[in-house]
Amino acid sequence: MSDLVTNGRTSLSSEEVIVRAIQYFSTQKWRATSQSTRTATFEGKPPIPWFMLLLTILGLLCCIVPGVIMYIMVIRKVNRFQNLVITANPITNGTDVSVSYPKHADKLASGFLAALPQL
Repeated sequence: MSDLVTNGRTSLSSEEVIVRAIQYFSTQKWRATSQSTRTATFEGKPPIPWFMLLLTILGLLCCIVPGVIMYIMVIRKVNRFQNLVITANPITNGTDVSVSYPKHADKLASGFLAALPQL
């Protein structure tokens, strides 16, 4: 899965951006795995599509074999941890913020950049 990247600029310092990122993403079911003065990495799982979950349950009800196949091929592959990385680089009068995220976290990353004061 390829990661998407969104950039923004803020008037805050890079340390303040990282602190706000930890506060923002920790409340949104993302777990901070590493942190430095300029980067923070978060780990989370994507939501399982209801349709795939329903097919797995139907497979288990009809016969064990189709349900186990659906679980192994779909649910386990979808339910892997994915990373979200915040990078804050100091520039003149502020900070350049870069967010690298998986597709399902698009609204979350945009919301974080919108919450920061613009430069």
